[in-house]
Order: sequence, then structure tokens, then C-alpha cells
Amino acid sequence: MTEDEHIQRHLEICQRVYERLVAEGNWPWPDSPKSKDVIESDNPNSDL
Repeated sequence: MTEDEHIQRHLEICQRVYERLVAEGNWPWPDSPKSKDVIESDNPNSDL
């Protein structure tokens, strides 16, 4: 398995987990920040 294939597989698994959590009503988590409280970065490549 190439690195790209490995990353793609990982992302597919993450997507399925997310979709399952949404379908079960478990996403977002109760302690997740509200979207209006989240700050967007002008530079997503910068280190936080």
C-alpha cells in the first residue's frame, strides 16, 4: 500500500465514523464548541 493509498483509506474510515456519529445523533459532541465561537485561520498551513 502506497502512502497515498494509506492516507485515502484513513480518510474513508474517518468519514464513515463521522457519518455513523451523525446518524446516531452523537455528533456534535455535547461539549463541542458552537460554530459561531470557532475562529477561522487566514492561513491554514500555519502552526498553532
